[in-house]
Amino acid sequence: LRREQGVCRARGLELRGEAYAKARWNRGPRIALPDCTIGGRQPWEPKRALVTGAGAVGLLSTMLLRLEGVDVWVASLEPSSPIADGLGAHYVSTNTTDLAELGPFDIVVEAAGSAQLMLDALGLLGRSGVACLLGIDGRDGRAHIENKVIGVDAVLENRVLFGSVNAHRDDWVTGVEALDRARQQFPGALEELIGLRVPLDRFEEAFAFTGGKATLVLDS
Repeated sequence: LRREQGVCRARGLELRGEAYAKARWNRGPRIALPDCTIGGRQPWEPKRALVTGAGAVGLLSTMLLRLEGVDVWVASLEPSSPIADGLGAHYVSTNTTDLAELGPFDIVVEAAGSAQLMLDALGLLGRSGVACLLGIDGRDGRAHIENKVIGVDAVLENRVLFGSVNAHRDDWVTGVEALDRARQQFPGALEELIGLRVPLDRFEEAFAFTGGKATLVLDS
């Protein structure tokens, strides 16, 4: 969330490329002040958020939400996430936790790449909640949702579901500023996202690296 000229905007986060993590809040639904009301209708003061997926995109989303003082739950398959802990988030494993028991949430960010979780996000929202879809799931199959969630709750509770992929130049500038703030507020957390750094003439090591994200350093 970012206030600009009397407008509070909900923005999605995207990671572009494996060479370097670039975070940005993408333009989403307009939330007009006062009291951050979506579409000028329901009062909305986001306090609780859920991020599904503890990869780079999910953790950078967590970082941006924590910078804005939002209480964040991160959910993924792994039993733990030291980086999420370092960002001051609550981490839960989806193998042992029913996400429905943790809600409702004001914001849900789907960054796990699961079509089912994308639909589930709508049911995890509270009144006037916003769900941002950042993951991609092109697998064959079907995802399911309860009729009441989309036919009643989404309408009467003014919920919003949107996807994000493109970024404006302003979003990249904002993302760089956010990374600088995060390095001060959460020292060491961002560095943990990078598993390997190599110069350009050793690019083959980056492609062969299996321990996580790898960064190519371009020397001028």
